[in-house]
Parts: sequence; structure tokens; C-alpha cells
Amino acid sequence: MKPVTVSLYFCPEWWDHHYHCAKPRPAKRDQAALEAMYLGRERFLFEQFGGYGLGREHPQLGSGQIATVIRYGFDLIPALLGTRLEFCEAWGFYPVLRPLAELEGLAAVDIAEHAEHEWIVREKTRLEKRYGGCSHCIDMGSVSNNAFRIIGEEFYAALLTDRAACLRLLEAIITTERYLYRFLRKLFPPMDPVPISNCNASLMGPKLYEEVILAFDGRQNRFAEQETGVAPRAALHHCDVPADDFLAAYAQLPGVASLQASFLTDIRAVKEKIPGCDFSAMVNLPAMLWEPERFRDKIRRALQAGATELAMWNIDPKVAPPRLNDLLGIIAACCAEGGNKAEFSGMPLCWDELEWARADYQQS
Repeated sequence: MKPVTVSLYFCPEWWDHHYHCAKPRPAKRDQAALEAMYLGRERFLFEQFGGYGLGREHPQLGSGQIATVIRYGFDLIPALLGTRLEFCEAWGFYPVLRPLAELEGLAAVDIAEHAEHEWIVREKTRLEKRYGGCSHCIDMGSVSNNAFRIIGEEFYAALLTDRAACLRLLEAIITTERYLYRFLRKLFPPMDPVPISNCNASLMGPKLYEEVILAFDGRQNRFAEQETGVAPRAALHHCDVPADDFLAAYAQLPGVASLQASFLTDIRAVKEKIPGCDFSAMVNLPAMLWEPERFRDKIRRALQAGATELAMWNIDPKVAPPRLNDLLGIIAACCAEGGNKAEFSGMPLCWDELEWARADYQQS
């Protein structure tokens, strides 16, 4: 039986409603409190969904999610390029947007010459010493994702009205990303395939994407090739929307190893237009609230079309444990119908919680 990976990520509100109602969040935010919450949630996942392999009956600390280097959520590249980050109790760091007109002359930044380089190295050392190993979730993004996090919605209009200024901004971003990739590849090898996160590509449409952004994504796709001479390989994230309108553009990128997009995407067309590409099917929240037979039908269709992974992210309080157990049962049955085995995993922590454990979290 071939494995079908099924990953689950819960919103903070899900934990508040279904776990912290009985065990309040820690009053003090530090590493010890984070560890206690991590272990408690691991046990809770086992109690609720242990039949599907989630959580652990006797959780222990080690080199799991608790040992993850993360910095500024989605905003390390914007921070390196001078964007000021502020703190909000509800969701942690967020960028203070800047007008495009004020970014004339913005220069790329090599993280190897920046204080963030030293911080990340220290954090890796700290986690390895404490837990015996670590991984990272440092977001490199893409030129379009990072441009949006720097100038906000102005980005989409400026692609049409001030393309020259946009191109200068994108050039600074792509070079800064290349420096970050080089640094992360040395610290957390092999960084292959190269990640490209196009969460907002659908907001500009396929024509504009192909005219302006595609060439930059092609350059990002070649980061590993530039460093080691390997053939280009990219892990392309289109976010939780159908990718159908972008397939012609994405097919022009060299070596797309995987595409992650909505499970409502025409997956057979993906396989036809991008040969050899694995497909990770994102199952959104509205679908988790469908009637069981409709949910079953769409999951079955995605698997039959060739999806090799299902991603159930941003699970919110409406998806109570009993409903989620039913959904996992449907997925397991649909996988078995095709001669496959569902392998479930669930994260006990939200990404921003890995940052609030540090004393400097509330310092902008």
C-alpha cells in the first residue's frame, strides 16, 4: 500500500475552544510553559484522534515540532529589507506597510552580514542542546508574497500602473531571498526542492502573473542549481484555491516537483501539463463542514486523480473533535479504496506560539 500523507493544522481558536476551555493557556510565556502546553496538546490529540495515529499517549520532549527555528512568521524577508514589525496580542508580529514610492533605491540584503544571521545560528544551537535536534520553519516566500507583505494591496494596482517601480522592488526581494536560501541551505541542508509560496498569485490573475512574476519564480526555482549545479526542482504552493488557471504558466517553470493547491483543482490536468509533479490537495474549512457524502465524493475524486497528499489546515472551532473523527474516517476509507494507506499527522502548536515562548517576542 502506498502512503497518502494527511497533515492537520489547527487554528489557535480551535485549541481555545476544545482544549484550553479545560486547561487555560499559561499566564507566563516562556519555554517551560510552551513545553507544558506542547505535551498537554500531544496527549489531547491522542485522546481524541489516537485511532488515526495523532498525538502520543505518553508524549515526551525531543526533536519534534517543539524544536523548530522560526523567525517573524512570514516576515523575515520584509524585516531584512527594513520593514518595521509590530506586535499584536491576537496574532503576533505583523508588518507596518510602506508606500511603494518610498522604496526607490531599496537594496538587497545579505543575511550573512545581518544580525538575524547570528540570531538564527544561536537559536539552532539552543534548540539542539535542549532537544537533541531541530528543524526550521523560516519562510522564504516568493517575490509576490513578500511584496504584498511590504506594500500591501498597493502591489496589485502598481503592477499595472507603476510596473517599473514594482520590478525594482521585486529585484531587491529575489536577491535577498537568494542570500537567505544560501544561508539556510548551509544551516539546514539540503533545502531541496526550493520552496516557492504563491499564496496571493490568484489575486493578480494568471495573465499578470505570467507577464511579471513568472520570470522571478523561475529564478527562485534555480537557487539550488546556482549553489550546487543540481537540476532545478521546486515545491510550489498555490494556497487553498484551485490552480487551474495557472497551470499553463506553472508548466513553464523548470522542474516543478510538487504543487500544493485546492483539492478542487483539476488534478488530472496538473499531471498532464506538469509531468512528474506530485499534487498536495488542500482541504479548506468550508469543505470540512459539508455533508459527509459530498465530502467523501470530492476526497475520492482527488485521490483517484492522483493526489498524493491531503492538507487540512486552519481547522477552526466549528470542526469539533467528533466531526473531525468522522472526516478522518472518510479519508482513511477513501485511501483504502484505492489500495493506499492514510498516514495522519497533526501539529500540537501553532507557528506563532513557537515565537511567543521567547522573551524578545513582544519587542518590535
